[in-house]
Amino acid sequence: MSHKSSITSIACLCLVLLLIFPPYILGSTTLGESTFPVEDESEIIWESVNATESWYIDVEFVRFTASKIYNETYDEKNYLFINYTLEFYHRYSWVPRYTNSFYMAYNKTLNFLNWSAEGFLNGNLFIFPTPINLTLIGEAVKREGFLNYSVIGQKLVLDYYGNNTRIEISINSSGLSTIIEKITNETTIYRWELNEEEIIIKVPFGSNYLMITIVSIISLVVITKKKIAYSKKH
Repeated sequence: MSHKSSITSIACLCLVLLLIFPPYILGSTTLGESTFPVEDESEIIWESVNATESWYIDVEFVRFTASKIYNETYDEKNYLFINYTLEFYHRYSWVPRYTNSFYMAYNKTLNFLNWSAEGFLNGNLFIFPTPINLTLIGEAVKREGFLNYSVIGQKLVLDYYGNNTRIEISINSSGLSTIIEKITNETTIYRWELNEEEIIIKVPFGSNYLMITIVSIISLVVITKKKIAYSKKH
C-alpha cells in the first residue's frame, strides 16, 4: 500500500470514528444557559471529617450523597433536580436520616439563581452552575434569609442570621463545594469535605479531546512513515 493510500485509509477511519462517537463532555448537564458539573445518574459524596455537634459525634461516620440527578421544567423554568441522602453509619450499616430532593435553576443572562428550601435551609450548598459566580450565589442565599455574606478568594462566607455562627464554603472551578464548614464562636460545629475519589473523571480538553487525539495519531503516523522512508534512502 502506498504512502498516500495509508494516510487516506487512516483519515477515513478517523472520520468513521467521529460519526460513531461524536465529541462530548463527560460529567456535565446543560439546561439552557446553565451548565452544572454533574450528569444524569451521577453520584457525588461528601463526608463529615470533623464535628463537635452531638448528633455527629454520637455516630461513627456521616455522609451526604447527591444522586439521581435529572432535569425538569418547573414554574416555566428549566431546573436541575437532585435527590440527596444524609446518612450515618451505625452497627455495620448505613442508616438514612434525611432522604429528599431539591432543585436549582440558573440563567446567566437574567442573572437568576434559585433553589428550593431543601437546598439552602438544610445547608445543601454542594453543587453550583459554572462558571462560578460567588457574588450571585451569595445574593441568592441572602434573599432567602441569611443576613449577609462575604467573598474571600474562592470561599463564600455566610453570616448565619447575624449571630456568632458562620458557614464557610470553598468551591472549585468545576462547580463543586470542596469544603463546607459551620463555625460557632470559632469552634467547628461540622466540616464536610468532598470525596475526591467519587468525582466523575472529565475528558481532558472537553469536546475537542477526540479531535485532538485523532489529529495527533495522524501526525504521528505521517512522521513515522517519513522517518522510515528517510532511513531507507540512507
